[in-house]
Amino acid sequence: MQPVPQPRQTALDLLRLVSALMVLLFHYGFRMVISGEGGGVGFPELHAIAIWADTGLLVFFGISGYVIAMSAEGRSAFDFAVGRFARLWPAFVVCATITAAVMVVWPIPGVPQPTVTQWLAQFVIISRLVGQPFMDGAYWTIAYEIIFYAWVGILIAVGLFDRAWRIAVLVWLAISIANESMIGSGALRKLFITEYSGYFAFGVVLFKSRSQFDYRAGALLALALLWATLARFVGEPGFTAMYGFTRGPLGLAFVGPVALGLVTAAAFIRVVPIPAKIAVGLGTLTYPLYLLHQHIGYAVFARFGNDENRWLVGGLLVFGLLATSWLIATYIEPPMRRLITKYAARLKNIAGSRLISPATTS
Repeated sequence: MQPVPQPRQTALDLLRLVSALMVLLFHYGFRMVISGEGGGVGFPELHAIAIWADTGLLVFFGISGYVIAMSAEGRSAFDFAVGRFARLWPAFVVCATITAAVMVVWPIPGVPQPTVTQWLAQFVIISRLVGQPFMDGAYWTIAYEIIFYAWVGILIAVGLFDRAWRIAVLVWLAISIANESMIGSGALRKLFITEYSGYFAFGVVLFKSRSQFDYRAGALLALALLWATLARFVGEPGFTAMYGFTRGPLGLAFVGPVALGLVTAAAFIRVVPIPAKIAVGLGTLTYPLYLLHQHIGYAVFARFGNDENRWLVGGLLVFGLLATSWLIATYIEPPMRRLITKYAARLKNIAGSRLISPATTS
């Protein structure tokens, strides 16, 4: 089965980068000064805005649901898995290696220095599977992304992602709501991403309903939006316990709709006010920037920052992160993706040829 070509949606590329910058603002403008990981350096004047900037993560999840549903169109489970691996693994290993090196040279207050064992564990991406911590605190979202990809791959393999996607989304949301409101299972929370499933599910339905919209798709969009909104209240006690701040209920009520509203708008915008090539290029910076920013940023602020130069250090840091992200996105990701895809195709051909009997080929 050949993949169905999809037009590039440059507004989503730009929104991805904006979302990454929002997460960066959350970590540097809010979390860093509370945790002390920046050596006491912080930006308290940004606190009132930065405390809400983790909304960027929710936008990421919504975009992921949409883009993954798009990339799964017309692909086999094998091709889908290869595409995801080629997209994630090379940049992840490179960024984890850079992060480890920076943390060794410039230690982060309160964060253990990485070991060789921990670094090697990053080669499986979800390092906790082999008993090692993530190299960077931001990597937990990548683990959730991979779990989401795995479920999509399974549905493709059994032929349900196209034929029964509505049922799959409904069951997923039902499990999520039941777990977060009644069951409280940590295993279910991780396995089904129950706290954030509304965002992923909304993105999937949004893409699918563009060609198959009916009252059922509309109901699923409404249910996903409702759960995305309510889940912010369910997860807020964990935020308060971690950071010691309680965010207002009015703001929490708007976080989900705003995040998914941005995703919806970007999905339907056909023309952006900058050349498409530039928009796509900016979008490619998102993944490495997200992987690099947190612990490297803390290490730089702890080593070089103080109350007098923090804005200068912050500006140079963001410029350096963007430049490094561009190098990775331009010179590492594309050739590695092509290499992985090439050898995966060979493996697929070899495996396929072995399934053909001599009688069939005669």
